[in-house]
Amino acid sequence: EAWQQSASRTTRYTTADWEQLRAAGEAATGALVRAKAAGLPATSTEAMDAAEAHRAHIERWFYDLDHGFHRGLADMYVADPRFTKTYEDLEPGLAAYARDAIHANADRHGKA
Repeated sequence: EAWQQSASRTTRYTTADWEQLRAAGEAATGALVRAKAAGLPATSTEAMDAAEAHRAHIERWFYDLDHGFHRGLADMYVADPRFTKTYEDLEPGLAAYARDAIHANADRHGKA
């Protein structure tokens, strides 16, 4: 269902939409990188806010993403080497950090 929703949304995007999407995605991921690089724990407000921005970005541009679904997606960041590489190429240890921040954010929102 998420894949179908994403396909439906993205087929309508203009070049300008794709540019905006990329910039928003880089900002959301960049916030996770900055929090990790600053040595903040994944449970810090800054890291959880970055995780929330990451969730909101996916929901805005691709598919409905509640906190519980986001938690499962985050688990794939460390379980699937393709996801892991994407995050590790940005910052060593980022895949696990992002997962932990996303889990903490889901907990903050009361979502298992």
